[in-house]
Amino acid sequence: MSRPIRHALSRPLTQLPRHGLTPIVSVRSQASVADPEPASQSEQSEQSETQSKSQSGPPQLVNELPDHREQNEVRLPRSVQAVYLQPLRREAPYGVPSCDIQLRSFSIPNLEFFCDFALRAAYYLNLPAFGPVPLPKIIERWTVPRSHFIFKKSQENFERITRRRLIQIRDGHPETVQIWLAYLQKHAYYGIGMKANMWEFNSIDVGQKADADAKTLQEILEKKMEHFGRDKTPGTVEKMRSEICARCRPLVASVRRQVPRSVPRRQQRRDESTTSDSAAAGGVEGKSEDELREAKAPRKKVVFSGIQPTGVPHLGNYLGALRQWKRQQDEARQTGDRLLFSVVDLHALTMPQEAASLRAQRREMLAALLAVGLDPDDGGTTTLFFQSSVPQHAELMWILSCTASVGYLGRMTQWKSKLEMRDKQQVGASDGSGGFDDVALGRLKLGLFSYPVLQAADILVHRATHVPVGADQRQHLEFARECATNFNHAFKDVLIPPETVTTPAARVMSLTHPHNKMSKSSPNHRSRILITARRDEVRSRVMGAVTDSFNAVTYDPVSRPGVANLLEILSQCSGGGETAEPPPSPKDLADRYAAGRATLADLKADVANAVWRELDGVRDRYLDFLDRKGGKWLDEIEAEGAEAARASAESTMKLVRHAVGIGPRP
Repeated sequence: MSRPIRHALSRPLTQLPRHGLTPIVSVRSQASVADPEPASQSEQSEQSETQSKSQSGPPQLVNELPDHREQNEVRLPRSVQAVYLQPLRREAPYGVPSCDIQLRSFSIPNLEFFCDFALRAAYYLNLPAFGPVPLPKIIERWTVPRSHFIFKKSQENFERITRRRLIQIRDGHPETVQIWLAYLQKHAYYGIGMKANMWEFNSIDVGQKADADAKTLQEILEKKMEHFGRDKTPGTVEKMRSEICARCRPLVASVRRQVPRSVPRRQQRRDESTTSDSAAAGGVEGKSEDELREAKAPRKKVVFSGIQPTGVPHLGNYLGALRQWKRQQDEARQTGDRLLFSVVDLHALTMPQEAASLRAQRREMLAALLAVGLDPDDGGTTTLFFQSSVPQHAELMWILSCTASVGYLGRMTQWKSKLEMRDKQQVGASDGSGGFDDVALGRLKLGLFSYPVLQAADILVHRATHVPVGADQRQHLEFARECATNFNHAFKDVLIPPETVTTPAARVMSLTHPHNKMSKSSPNHRSRILITARRDEVRSRVMGAVTDSFNAVTYDPVSRPGVANLLEILSQCSGGGETAEPPPSPKDLADRYAAGRATLADLKADVANAVWRELDGVRDRYLDFLDRKGGKWLDEIEAEGAEAARASAESTMKLVRHAVGIGPRP
């Protein structure tokens, strides 16, 4: 029993029944109904006297109890009355819900009292209210330890129960419901939480009417948009349009007859619009058919690729890059494409190099490129040069660095592998923050981080349209496209984003460690075959290649990587450099050997012969180019190529300097 009830019942009462709360509640409940039940004779006499006395006074409210006996009876507080008094309600003719309000509280008396308050407010606003409906209670339990030691009764358990009631308004006007909610929010009781949802309904024919109005509005807009932007009458505009079409139709027809079929449709539309504009100015009549055909001819390719000066290339470099360059040169003789191949000696400086060794390796790489068949004297199609001989590469690299993204450079997958730290734990800080410590930062060089920008400058400075790369260099070419896009967005559309040309050749793996790629960085010289190797040397290294103990030929790159590597080499060297037939696949070669029950020795012998046939004559030409004119012939070839490369790069740099504001108009 609450404190107000206890104090009220502690007063001395006269003629109070045993259960003092029941008659009081019954009397007050009778006051809230429309037709009370008949009372006893004494009560009826008292009520008649009271009514005769109150006829001359003002009318009383329904819930008021103008009984003089209240002075001597217990009067309970409103919070207790709300539990027992049921307010009046309105009837809902349609029963369409307009609003749901959920009341929450930790105290049941407070919650019941505010529910009664909300229902009475709805009654006075003529809103049909229904409820309160008890909703499932929310029970929260948690435990709090008393101390850090574990012993008996060292924890305290707490529980909190949230009581909920739901009241629904039906057939209520939205504005009246908002007034009701605002009134409840203003007179919110202590410890009561409220959450309300409202609905608004329209008649069914509103959507059909909106669809009909949309069609009518569309017809009105179409009529109005026909005259949008016109400053003359529609009749005059239609006459001018027909006259212009009549004049331009013969000219467009003549241009379409001259457009080659190989030109894309988008290019045809661009050329037709350009021709029509010039015809209006009166300048097309003076152009010949050859000039128009030359203007509409497909654009020639500009192919750029580079290789680091590591000395004499090995078999993997030849099959993956150099042989593809030779084939592109043969195709360029027919198409007229321009090829630029560079010995990128500036990239070699990212790792420690001896000056004398770097000079010798540059010459050896240039002689090897000439020995495999690249001919810079063949009509100016091919250009060979050293990267350091063209200073425009480094100039454009700095300009691109000002627009390049450091985050993009940080996501490169190759620059971290070149760092070659002794301890992998040095990469992250000792505190687990994920950054570099002092030792790692001391070994990290800026050239390793920013050399993709120089690689992008190598490509973009010559306005290359196609770049042949391997699978491991695709990310760097995407970065070059990103650099071109950033520059064109910041300044002008000067640089050309290149396209990727992926070489079809497979990777050539090491002969001693078939899980690794063939490379000169391996300390074992028997893991690779140089393109200038002698025949006995080629046979010795192929016959000593690591395979396995199963003396049969099958193609399984996962279980038998050594045998699969030999089959890949045999497949690449069996196609015949000048034949048009595609080489057999490694799987087909393995099936042939399995059908003939050949051993691994037979496979290695065939691989050695195929490699020697592919490299036959390269060694003799290589030695001849190194010794020709006492070594000066290579310098002359490189000087001629560098001059042509500087001219190509300078034409681009003039546009770049003017775009960034450090050079005159070209």
